[in-house]
Amino acid sequence: MAGLAPIADGYETEDSGYASNFENVSIITESVHSSIYDYRYEHGRRYHAYKQGENDYFMPNDEPEQFRMDLQHHCMFLASGSKLFHAPLQSPVRVLDCGTGTGVWAIAMGEEYPEASIHGIDLSPIQPDWAPSNVKFEIDDVEDDWTWPENHFDLIYSKLMLVGAIKDYRKYFEQAFKHCAPDGYFECLEATAIIRSDHIQITPENPIQKWTTLLNQGVRNLGSSVDIDFEAVAALMRDVGFVDVVYQPFKTPIGTWPADPVLKRAGSYQLVAMLEGMDSLTLLPFSRGLGMSLEETNKIIEEASREFTRKKGCYYWHT
Repeated sequence: MAGLAPIADGYETEDSGYASNFENVSIITESVHSSIYDYRYEHGRRYHAYKQGENDYFMPNDEPEQFRMDLQHHCMFLASGSKLFHAPLQSPVRVLDCGTGTGVWAIAMGEEYPEASIHGIDLSPIQPDWAPSNVKFEIDDVEDDWTWPENHFDLIYSKLMLVGAIKDYRKYFEQAFKHCAPDGYFECLEATAIIRSDHIQITPENPIQKWTTLLNQGVRNLGSSVDIDFEAVAALMRDVGFVDVVYQPFKTPIGTWPADPVLKRAGSYQLVAMLEGMDSLTLLPFSRGLGMSLEETNKIIEEASREFTRKKGCYYWHT
């Protein structure tokens, strides 16, 4: 994480140096602003500007993607028991939200726990200005070295960071362990791009299976993964030092097929998020990762989208 350098001894105190120093600060400010907001565009979608070339996260950050992220949050919230977190904490004091996105989870936490300090970080400045006063957002990269104090956070929350955002799981977990309080918790809410069904057999010819197979390969070629082995993740957490590691899967429906009204609502959110977000998930992995044309990509997206809307499929994935 980037920090502020200390002021060196022997700095100028004369007023004559003030104007030039102020100009330097202005130049630095403009440079930082440019590095954050100088977005890149590919295939009509907008992508983050911060640390381009070093961390080229494959998901866009434009308004359609922000809409999808918020839908995804509400879906996973409902599917996982309508809880903001599952760690056995009564009143967290210092909370870190890694990859905060639109800030929807951090804002909800700030409202639910007004005495807590909530810190959300992300590569993209897409968070609102109207967050509660106890919620702060920062543009940074969680894969950099963290500069917060050790043993600092009661809760470090990570949602959908292992699916494509984090390249080095071990370093990420080691930093979380280092900066988590001895009685604190590190919670990952993740999903895997393996689509399941208890009602039909998903064959290799299934359009959804074709899409997920290509997506997994494309993301791997970009240096990340969306095919998560949850048991291996839990084992790695134990290996870096975490204790009492609990792996709790939730069935997240895609569509309105569940009889349970809460899961039906979650599934409706997930279906819209999936249909609206197929471009977000697919474009860069297919074009950059697999070298596919836009025409080929759109055909696969169209066929998979059509299959997701078939009720008899009763599709879901695990989170």
